[in-house]
Amino acid sequence: MSNIFPTVKLVQKDYTRKDGKRNTFIRLTINRRVKYFALNVFVRTDHLKKRKVSKLDPDFKDKQSLLNYYFIKAEKILLDFRLQDKHLGFEVFDQNFNNTFYGSDSFYDFYEQTVEKFKTHKTHSNNTIKAYNSQLIKLKEFRSKVTFRDIDMAFINSYVSFIKNQKGNNQNTITKSVTYILSILNKAVEQGVINENPIKRYKKKQIRGNREFLTMREVNRLERVYYEKALKPNILNVIRYFLFSCYTGLRYQDVKVIRFRDIQNSNYISVQMTKTKEFVSIPLIQKAKDLIGKGYFENQAIFKVMSNQPTNRYLKEIMQDVGINKTITFHCARHTFATLSKSMGIEYDVISKILGHTDIKTTKIYTKYELSHLEDEMNKWE
Repeated sequence: MSNIFPTVKLVQKDYTRKDGKRNTFIRLTINRRVKYFALNVFVRTDHLKKRKVSKLDPDFKDKQSLLNYYFIKAEKILLDFRLQDKHLGFEVFDQNFNNTFYGSDSFYDFYEQTVEKFKTHKTHSNNTIKAYNSQLIKLKEFRSKVTFRDIDMAFINSYVSFIKNQKGNNQNTITKSVTYILSILNKAVEQGVINENPIKRYKKKQIRGNREFLTMREVNRLERVYYEKALKPNILNVIRYFLFSCYTGLRYQDVKVIRFRDIQNSNYISVQMTKTKEFVSIPLIQKAKDLIGKGYFENQAIFKVMSNQPTNRYLKEIMQDVGINKTITFHCARHTFATLSKSMGIEYDVISKILGHTDIKTTKIYTKYELSHLEDEMNKWE
């Protein structure tokens, strides 16, 4: 350990206001260098002596509580770093001092504050934030209070057993649930709340599902139904933006938010993907262009997209009506685009670029050959 340890002191500085009050600061000294951290607790200079607020101040109780809280917190940060023999710099102290969670052992408190930061700083989509909150509700059903000390591999194994046996979750859902916990614990490590992730050894298991897609014949069947205009307008509307996704590979959320301003030179769409924040440029084939229609102003949404649930409900009805015996959700349009693109001979790296994947392995998960394509290939043996 170093022989010279950082020190903190409560001081007043800056100008004196008209009411005679001055701001209070935590003065941090590290290797004879000094930095001040404003507390925004204003007290008259003659009402503050040795960290004690005079009773002559009408708000002395509140101010005294705040000053005690800030000073104890500052001392705790210094003590924690000293005990762990870690170097403490001004920037690290500032991060910890401004972390409202510092010193608390509640995992749920940290979880909620982290998700709130996602929302405030707009680093995650609304759907992702909803997913984090849903996972927290499920976790609280398992145990109402959880501290960081409670979380270990035994805790996770018990939680996995709970959501599997009592909630009926499948393996992929279980893996996703644990992934959210891992993510929050990694944030705690980043912020110095815990030293290491206690469940970093957890091995994620995932079962590759049956990713449904439409064949080219089925896509053409849907297209004919759309242009015949024999169905109700709201059903035709769902078919319209579903087909557009089949021709572009865009996710539901991206189809929902694209505007006429995103169309460049009438030939391609340039957009930042909602999920990955990747910028993609997607050439528009004629079939996609025909579905766009006319816009009256740049910020107008191209499609009137319903929320996810009714969209998928309508798709289920549509598939039944047109005789497609598959469980099709909106996301299947993305798989359809990837699969048909590959069957047409488009290279993986091109498909990957359009889909906005950073890893080509992800693209390979999305693609399958149509049965008819495989038959055509096997017929070469004849």
